[in-house]
Amino acid sequence: MGPTRGAGRVAGLTMGRGEQTVLLCDDHQLVAQLLASSVSAEPDLVCVGVAHDAATALRTARETIPDVVVMDVRLGDGDGIGVARELLAELPRTRVIVLTAFADSRLARRAADAGASGLVAKDGQVEVLLDLIRSAVRGSFVSGPGIPTVRQPADRLAAAGLDPQDAEVLRLLAAGLDEEGVARELRLDQDRARRRVRSVLEALGADSPRTAVSAAVERGLLRVGPR
Repeated sequence: MGPTRGAGRVAGLTMGRGEQTVLLCDDHQLVAQLLASSVSAEPDLVCVGVAHDAATALRTARETIPDVVVMDVRLGDGDGIGVARELLAELPRTRVIVLTAFADSRLARRAADAGASGLVAKDGQVEVLLDLIRSAVRGSFVSGPGIPTVRQPADRLAAAGLDPQDAEVLRLLAAGLDEEGVARELRLDQDRARRRVRSVLEALGADSPRTAVSAAVERGLLRVGPR
């Protein structure tokens, strides 16, 4: 595969303002090449790497810390949704979009429960994928055309008295961040971050971040680690 725009850049180097970094994971090299070319042709997207197996996907994600990972549901050495779950537990600000050749309601449910931001069919329009890359949000789940809809994670959050930003706080706490880390990642001042964390704890009836994370997992509001 020839080099793609930005593919040689590594984490820690400054991207252009407004650009989103994208990691592509697909075990079919031709599909990966076509996706990389499509992403690289967009002025606001930068391909920071391509992976064809689970081990490389995780390693490259840790090295580049991409804004968005496009993950095939089947990789040569692992389940793409399982890899997405592991990746999201480690990189709380990254979003994952799952690609699939065959979609059913069970697969859509698994992708949503793993924390993915969307599920897109491989035989769909590339513009749909590019639009979702730009608009993907942690805590929300979007099904592409032809994909069965599932109950939105936001619906479960609302029932628990939480909102999408509370879900982001939970994921940061699950990743081991303290109030200072939450403030830094969400770009909040220290007092506002402290209030956010306390609000999440109160909604879940928890007395510590650890028990809040445990309660969220038990209630299906958060997925961490391997299933």
